[in-house]
This record gives sequence, structure tokens and C-alpha cells, in this order.
Amino acid sequence: MYYTIKSLLDSHSKNLISLNKKDVEVCLCHIINKPRTFIHLNPEYEITKSQYKQFQGFIKLLKNGQPLAYVIGNEEFYGYEYFINNDVLIPRSETEIIIPEILKYGDKIFEENNKLTIIDAGSGSGCIGLTIASERPNWNIILIEKSLKSIDLLKKNHDHYLHKNCTIIATDWLKGINQNIADIIVSNPPYIDFGSKYVDKNVYKFEPHHALFSDNKGLSDIKTLVSQARFTLNENGLLFLENGFDQSDKIMDILKENYYEDIDIILDYNGIKRFTISRSSYYG
Repeated sequence: MYYTIKSLLDSHSKNLISLNKKDVEVCLCHIINKPRTFIHLNPEYEITKSQYKQFQGFIKLLKNGQPLAYVIGNEEFYGYEYFINNDVLIPRSETEIIIPEILKYGDKIFEENNKLTIIDAGSGSGCIGLTIASERPNWNIILIEKSLKSIDLLKKNHDHYLHKNCTIIATDWLKGINQNIADIIVSNPPYIDFGSKYVDKNVYKFEPHHALFSDNKGLSDIKTLVSQARFTLNENGLLFLENGFDQSDKIMDILKENYYEDIDIILDYNGIKRFTISRSSYYG
């Protein structure tokens, strides 16, 4: 027995009703290595036995609540495809908002100095740092990550794009990094309180807790990063932080306590104070 695209989807229509139709189609497209338009324009395309079995496995994972990115093993971010597994967070579309801001500020610095070093602290999949590396191949990008499992995936994404302007360093935040070497530091650190009631159950179940949760009401890692960054940044260097929906005021206080100035807030698509930009006035 063989299946076509149409017969496969039709035969599972009742079982798939609880699933997102797009997710199901993306799984099938991933398996047959075709774009989504293909399955709509070619309903009689034949599915092999091995592709059928793989599709069955993907559907089972989706039914268990596993996020699509983990099921197919990749996720798009800012127009680039990144390998993803459950050792790293799934890149979010709202994080893309910070990329044009970094490019804008970085272009000014590069124009003045003809060089630029950016540190992506807590890189995970590398989606932030590697995207910047792709957009600006003349900039020097340092990717920092402490999880060895995450570094394995980070290297895979790095090698996929053959970046020559990137360095991967295994360290706990900025510990051991030379002073005054970075013009910009960007980070999407763990910022969720362990007791938070606002975490989606599938996020809690499947995504790595070390990249989600932090002590001290979600502020512990941010405090560490802010404190360390003032030594790693060049004079007037910039710090870009992603933060939780209710943390903006507290983070501004932390920044001021650590000699950061010109603090600016960027909203996400829902009007939430999602990003904090600041300039270090400390130069030790």
C-alpha cells in the first residue's frame, strides 16, 4: 500500500483535528524536503514507506505536546534556519526585534573605528550571534555558552553557515573574558522566576530549564551579567538585554547601580517592555 499527500492527510484527518494544521503540513514538508506550496499543488505526490513511518512518528510527538521546532529539529530566525534540539531554547520571533537595533548601533561604531566586537552571552543555538555574523561578516562575533551540550549544537549551526568571523568560548557568562574587549554585549538570559505561573506547560515540559529560570525572582543571572559586562565592555560599550514582561523597572535599577547610562526600552509585538539597552559609563 502506498500513500499520496492527499490520501495520507485525509486518512489521518480525524486524528489530526486536535493539531495545528500548519504544524502537520510543516512536518510532512520537512520529511519530503519540499516547500508547503508543493503539498497543496501536488496532492497526488507519492509518499514512500519510510516517509510514512517518519510522519507517523512526528505526529505522535506533536500529540504529546512537543514543540514543532524540536520535532523537525530546526527553526527559522530572521530569515535563517537553525538546528534546534531540547538542549537549547526555541528561537522566538520577538527576539528578532533586537537584531535591527544591534545592527544600527553597530554600524555607527564600525564606521567610526573600522572594527567591532560583539559578544553573544549565553548563545544557546547561536541564533542571535550567528545572525549578526551573517548580516555583518566584517564584524568580530564571540559566542559564549556554558552548557557543553548546547555548545555541540552551537558548533553545528556555526559550521552550517561557515562563518569565519566567529569564535566560540565555553565559559559561565563572562567569567575569564578579557577586560574592555567588546563594543556590544547582547544576551537573552534566563529571566523567569522559578515560581512563575505564566509559563506555558509545554515550554516547561520540553524546553531546558537552565535557559529559562533564574533565582531571585528571575533576576539572578541578569545581575551577574550586568556586573560582569561593565568590565568586559569597552568605554561607552553597549549592553542589550532581553527580559521578562514585569522586570523592566528592576533591571533599570540594577543597571544604574552598575554605572550604566542612556538606558532605553524596546517593546515587543505585544507592547511589552521586552528589551533594555544601556551604555556602560564604567571603565576600569
